[in-house]
Amino acid sequence: MKIGVVVDASCDLPRSYIDEHRLIVLPSILEFGDKEIIDSRDPRDTLAVYRRYVADKSLEARSRAPEVDAIRDLFLDDLVLRYDRVLVLCVSANRGSVFDKATQASYAILQGYRQRREEAGLLEPFALRVLDTGTVGPGEAVLAAAAVRMLDEETPPFEKLRRTIKDLSRRVTCLLVPNDLFYLHHRARQRGEDSLGPMAYRIGSALGIKPILEMRCGKSQAVARTRGFERGVDYVLQRARSVISRGHARPFVTMSFGGDPRRVRELAAYQEFEAFAAVNRCDLHLSVMSATMALNIGPGAFSLAFIDD
Repeated sequence: MKIGVVVDASCDLPRSYIDEHRLIVLPSILEFGDKEIIDSRDPRDTLAVYRRYVADKSLEARSRAPEVDAIRDLFLDDLVLRYDRVLVLCVSANRGSVFDKATQASYAILQGYRQRREEAGLLEPFALRVLDTGTVGPGEAVLAAAAVRMLDEETPPFEKLRRTIKDLSRRVTCLLVPNDLFYLHHRARQRGEDSLGPMAYRIGSALGIKPILEMRCGKSQAVARTRGFERGVDYVLQRARSVISRGHARPFVTMSFGGDPRRVRELAAYQEFEAFAAVNRCDLHLSVMSATMALNIGPGAFSLAFIDD
């Protein structure tokens, strides 16, 4: 039985990891003014979008999921022929419409797959499950990494995989350090992010105070504030270090940066955390933050996620 894992474009994993483990990326559509761009997690294209569009605060910007028919066609024309079971991991349903549209598409897929598979000589029934991860960016990524490891090490029944990842989704902590509060205040609020009020925005912008946002189970809140971006990154890394030290974390941490990840690797706090992770046999995955996420959070943001057992 062949099992495939689908993630949407906001899943912050390195492209090399996505390709190595054959994850399927469901692209999103970015709208900047009257310009439409497909976000499929190519890091070079993403950085170009950052420079040309995300950094332009004058543009009206939003992201949207593919239409139901497009998702249906992706599965019927390709995935039902390559896999017997597919798990679809979606960004939190209160931060995007991917979950709703993929769920709608799943009904049409399950009604129409039999003929496609019979014509290809595939007799086993096909199964598809769509999961609202309740998280964003690296939070979705850490669940994808958990699914990959489980498939590699256990060869589990599909329903066990689905139940395990659903259970783990309730224990994901995703932490975010914005760099430019304009995006969080003016754009993310339109997507349901209300953790930065007008007063906090004005004071933070004037004094360089960065709120640390935490998201768990689809809900976000500001859990700390730091003076300056690097102190914010240090705070987030210390949170992860504390959980790993107690032996309560799954052995991988996912991170993303709204720009070239080399800037993060140059930080002393990151280098110390990298050495700590190596000693504790914890895999780190640092990627370019998806343009889908960055257009709401802004360039230069840092985010990290772990699963706390």
